Amino acid sequence: MVVHNPNNWHWVDKNCLPWAKSYFQEVLPNTTQKNDAYEIVVTSVDLVDGDCDVTQRKGVTKCIFDLKIQVSATVKVNTNSEVEEISYTVTLPELVHDQDEDEYEYVIEGNLDHKSQIRKLLTPLLTEKLSKFQQALIDAHTQDVQHST
Repeated sequence: MVVHNPNNWHWVDKNCLPWAKSYFQEVLPNTTQKNDAYEIVVTSVDLVDGDCDVTQRKGVTKCIFDLKIQVSATVKVNTNSEVEEISYTVTLPELVHDQDEDEYEYVIEGNLDHKSQIRKLLTPLLTEKLSKFQQALIDAHTQDVQHST
C-alpha cells in the first residue's frame, strides 16, 4: 500500500484482522504440554473475531486490537494402563492491546474433572504465545502505514 502522507502526519489505519486470523492459525495449533499423567494439544483455532488495526499518526505506529480467540484442545489422560482422550474448548474472550498477561481470563469448557490441569498446564503456554502477537503485528504492518521519507 502506498501512502501519500508528508512526514507521516495524518492518521493512517489498516485493518489487520485477516492477518491476525492467519497468524493465530499458524502459531497456536500443535501447542503441546505434557507431564506423566496428561498430554494436552491444541488441535485447532476455531474462532478469531473482533477488531485488529495498525495505525499511524505523526510518525508513531500503534496497534489497536480487541479479539476473541477460541481453540479446541485434546487432553490425553493416563490412568493406570488406560489412556482416555477428552476434547475441550478454551476461549479467551478478550485479548486487548493494552492488557497485561496476568489479566488474560480463559474460559475452559469440557469435562470438569481435568479442567484445572488445562488451566495449570496449557494456559501458560497460550499466554506466552499470545503475548508475542502485538510485536509481530507491528513488525508485519509498520511499513504499510508509514510513508518512507
